[in-house]
Amino acid sequence: MNSDKSLTPSPCIGKCGLDALDVCRGCFRTMDEILRWENMSEADRQVTVMNCKERRQQRSSAQRGR
Repeated sequence: MNSDKSLTPSPCIGKCGLDALDVCRGCFRTMDEILRWENMSEADRQVTVMNCKERRQQRSSAQRGR
């Protein structure tokens, strides 16, 4: 069994900057998710990536609704 936790790559795109809710404007991870990423299980990483996608969609929808 492969013990490498890098099956799910980090969603970081190198455009880091936190918004008022401590969510990265680049990858849409929370500060907690960023700090815990290296020690997350593969399942937690997959959930985090899905949450990031949802946050990105919510932000995009909110900006279109302005």
